[in-house]
Amino acid sequence: MKKSFILSLLIATACLSVNAQTAEDALRYSRVFYSGTARFNGLSGASGAVGLDISTFATNPAGIGLYKNSEATITLAPAFSNTSSSYNGNNSSDFTGNMGLGNAGVVLNLNPLGKNSSGSVKSINVGIAFNRQNDFNNRIVIHGVNNTNSMMQGYVNTLNGSSEYIAPASLQDNYPFDIGLAYNTNLLGYDPVSKLYYCDAPVGGVIQDKTITTSGSMNELDLSVGGSLEDKLFLGMTLGISSINYVESSIYSETRADTSIHNFYSFNYRYDLHTRGTGVNLKLGLIYIPANWIRLGASIHTPTWYPNMRDEWYSSMRSTFSDSTNWSGAQDSPIGTYDYQMLTPFRAMGSLAFVFGRIGLISADYEYVDYSRARFNSTDDNFTDVNNQIKSSYQSWGTVRIGTEWKISNFRLRGGCAYYSDPYKSEQNKSDRIQVSGGIGYRGKHYFADLAYVWTKMNQDYYLYDLANPAPVTYKTSSLLATIGFRF
Repeated sequence: MKKSFILSLLIATACLSVNAQTAEDALRYSRVFYSGTARFNGLSGASGAVGLDISTFATNPAGIGLYKNSEATITLAPAFSNTSSSYNGNNSSDFTGNMGLGNAGVVLNLNPLGKNSSGSVKSINVGIAFNRQNDFNNRIVIHGVNNTNSMMQGYVNTLNGSSEYIAPASLQDNYPFDIGLAYNTNLLGYDPVSKLYYCDAPVGGVIQDKTITTSGSMNELDLSVGGSLEDKLFLGMTLGISSINYVESSIYSETRADTSIHNFYSFNYRYDLHTRGTGVNLKLGLIYIPANWIRLGASIHTPTWYPNMRDEWYSSMRSTFSDSTNWSGAQDSPIGTYDYQMLTPFRAMGSLAFVFGRIGLISADYEYVDYSRARFNSTDDNFTDVNNQIKSSYQSWGTVRIGTEWKISNFRLRGGCAYYSDPYKSEQNKSDRIQVSGGIGYRGKHYFADLAYVWTKMNQDYYLYDLANPAPVTYKTSSLLATIGFRF
């Protein structure tokens, strides 16, 4: 089922002249891997019932209600990614690194009723924070020999399998970003007698290489307000302003490996995509402390509405032939642009923390999200097919985060782990993600400093095109976060 889903995505992207949005895009922007402060990451994000951290503006905004003082923090978050792939018995790997800002923000303790107030409202706090939600910086390298088919044969199957006759003269208009480029660079041939298309390597015999480089991030500006009732019930609300900046550049090539192939020698296909958008959501949360040793937390996040998403994409094809003419071809596509809207799923979180006096704590979060609820929309196009694909292929599940923190004088020791469930309905080739973290911290009267290390791993199959065998890809990321903060 999952393979059929992925193949349908690849077929859909062959029609980029219509639009560039697929169900895979909706999943990319619906999966959230919260960054934030080093303390938050040292606990693997299990802070929903703990609070007192600016990162919780993005998870459970009730955490702002526990502040008794004003505070400002900033977090640097360099990350290093290693990807490894296996394709038709050939292994490849690559390594990248980048410097990012994980978090920055300030909390103001207004305390309008005075510290000695006898009323129910003990404090009111407001805050603003920048929190990173996803890091897209990565690179995948895939290499192998295919003795079964070529990407061009996939194009041939698309044309010959169409229910309507597609004339060569109409290819550039109908498929300006892929098949049209291949035909204009002589990678596809046409038989006027049978009215069928063909290619030089229908049964493979080619070396295939692909490098996919991605960059950018998803970030959120959180505007939060919260307070305390009798220092037992803490309430909070966050207005989240989300931004997406995703850049993808992929280079795919085939080179003749079988000398029995006539004419064709190699081709190179490049595809570049840039997606941008700004959205808004609302988060409501509470933390209840029925006794000093236990805390309960809950929060809900409305879907994030992106009213102004924009895709820009471009592709090019280069071909070389080894016949007597040594002919080579080059063709560039137009620049494609498309504006649309997107809605990501609703989220809900439940949290529990056990507090051992002033010595330490153990906390856990469960986050529910139904990825099948993501949707695309536009004023001039019909996303029914893509939205149905999202609904039928993704599932509702969630994330479990567990963390602990222990005090040794002015120092803190932290550890945690998290499991992000597989978003696909099919059990084949799971795409779940695991995370392990640890950290240390120092708490002074007016300032604090924290360090955290986070290791994550995720496996996922990548398909070069619809006829190709899957290439299992393993993603491993190491992040080192450093936070400094001041109380005033």
